[in-house]
Amino acid sequence: MKKKTSISVSAQLLKMIDSLPNKPARSEVIEEALVLYFRSRKTIERDRSDMDILNSQSAHLNQEALDSLEFQSFERE
Repeated sequence: MKKKTSISVSAQLLKMIDSLPNKPARSEVIEEALVLYFRSRKTIERDRSDMDILNSQSAHLNQEALDSLEFQSFERE
């Protein structure tokens, strides 16, 4: 269910919306832009969380990588 609301945007932005091919309704363009914005924010937050996890485990992960490289070099001898 959609609700009617009112927003204020610049005249330049309205011109850009109105210049789109096939003349979509302004509300459709703005709704699509907001959906894309919130999807992007969700991805950014997930990536930030993943990076925090990796950073908190970096010493352990680095040691595992070094152990693996040492084991590989040992196997070649």
